[in-house]
Amino acid sequence: MYGNLDYVLKKSGYDSRFRTGHYDGKGRVGEWILFQNQANRDRMGAAVFTSGPYIEMVISPGTPMTPTVEDGVVTWRVPLGEGAVPHVALEDCGYYVRWLFDHPERANGMDLEVAIEHVTYANLAAAFEKVTGHPAQYIDTNLDTYWRKGPFSRRADVPAGYNADPNDKSTMSVRDNFTGFWNVWKHGIVERDYAFLDEIHPNRINTAEEWLRREDQLGRELGKGSLWERVQPENWRPDSPILKGTADRRKGKL
Repeated sequence: MYGNLDYVLKKSGYDSRFRTGHYDGKGRVGEWILFQNQANRDRMGAAVFTSGPYIEMVISPGTPMTPTVEDGVVTWRVPLGEGAVPHVALEDCGYYVRWLFDHPERANGMDLEVAIEHVTYANLAAAFEKVTGHPAQYIDTNLDTYWRKGPFSRRADVPAGYNADPNDKSTMSVRDNFTGFWNVWKHGIVERDYAFLDEIHPNRINTAEEWLRREDQLGRELGKGSLWERVQPENWRPDSPILKGTADRRKGKL
């Protein structure tokens, strides 16, 4: 079983606008595993589990889509245009992986690509407002502005890869890597088969609003506060970061 991300450069027809190092690196290995499985599936089964940006990232510090609070309005300023992000709920991932192990006759050779839904950020903001009763907005932002003022602006020109050599010609900067990342979602490069996901996980989380409602309730029960309280910058907690690099407090890196 291999935890994977979409090989977006290949899915885009090798268009360099969509090159995203951490996605393509995972995706190439996942493709190689499935190629080996085709030749050796009678000797060892293999499956690939392809996820994507966690929905938890939209309310967490240190992510490409960390929100701000502007004059009392929760705001996502990202270069998404009218595109959509196929966000994944971490809560559902365990179920999917267990399903793959429990159904080897179907899972052998499978690339299970999952998501909640393709989330537009206009709908995300509307859902946040509906769930919390507090105003929210999405503001489409051009890439130049995003890299001057966005959540990764201070590290835009450092290597995206941990311990990567900045003098290596293959090293991508954070700016290059996440420009490709946002272009992928803006231009709809990645698809998902939601009917199939409904078949194997009938109780899956299938809208951003449903996830926000569940997370708001869970946060209150765990003493973390409401979603509205949790996105206030002064309330970021030590356990707030959802991405490992941020949680590890990597300086200058993701």
